[in-house]
Amino acid sequence: DVAPEPDSSTGLVQVSLQGTPHQVTGTVQGSTPVLQQINGATFKQPAPLSGPLLLYRAKASSPSALATLTGLLSKAGAQLLSYHSSSTVAGEQWSIVGLSAPLSNLSELKPCVTEVFQLHL
Repeated sequence: DVAPEPDSSTGLVQVSLQGTPHQVTGTVQGSTPVLQQINGATFKQPAPLSGPLLLYRAKASSPSALATLTGLLSKAGAQLLSYHSSSTVAGEQWSIVGLSAPLSNLSELKPCVTEVFQLHL
């Protein structure tokens, strides 16, 4: 479902990822779609939605998710191309990570996060 926002350049979308509904707000900058907000958590800099992406939600006070992710990237020979984190909502933040290649195994990351999924756009 898409509902245009009052300025008509922003859209509100309800998506379901791995069976969990999420409400996201985004727009297009140039020809690239960008994510501005997910479930009420706002990104100061809109996150570009292109290529392989990893999205995760984790406690804002714990840096272990990013440290674990960088270890996974090193093992897989992949690179972190971009990183965007959201405002804190209920003690948690969303992070969107642009990758050079999708990761085949997220099992080491799952204990550090509340939710994680990959997209390739």
